[in-house]
Amino acid sequence: MGNNVYKIGFISLLILNVFLTFILWQRPRFPFQQGGGDPDLKDKISMDLGLSEVQKEKYYASAMSHQMEMAKLEQKQRRLVKEYFDFLKLPVVDEGDKKNKLDEIAATEARKVQTTFNHFEELKNLGDPDQQKKFGDIVEEIQQVLFSDGKKMPPPRRD
Repeated sequence: MGNNVYKIGFISLLILNVFLTFILWQRPRFPFQQGGGDPDLKDKISMDLGLSEVQKEKYYASAMSHQMEMAKLEQKQRRLVKEYFDFLKLPVVDEGDKKNKLDEIAATEARKVQTTFNHFEELKNLGDPDQQKKFGDIVEEIQQVLFSDGKKMPPPRRD
């Protein structure tokens, strides 16, 4: 009887292990852990533009730099928003201080937009004239990602 319990336990654990492994393989891939944004989007953009290996290298380095800069700006913006809401803890709040903090938050948001624009402008300038002609279509995809409401975008069409 004791031997059967071990066999049933072993088989149960084996089935559970296979099931969990399957679940882990099926989950969505995460973006690069070291920065650089969504690897699928980066690969798709480089493929759609037909970037050479040298261009890809420069583009991926630019994407990594962009991601690190954006992470810094996000962190700064979170800190500024927290400081702004900390005004609620004070008995009296100077309206000038509140306005200055809001201006800092707005400036940080503007910096994020400018940084992203510069990144894609750099990508556009990496390309030869034929690649630059294709860039308009890429801009449409980029805008979909930038202006999405956080929901996972459907996979791109396969031509």
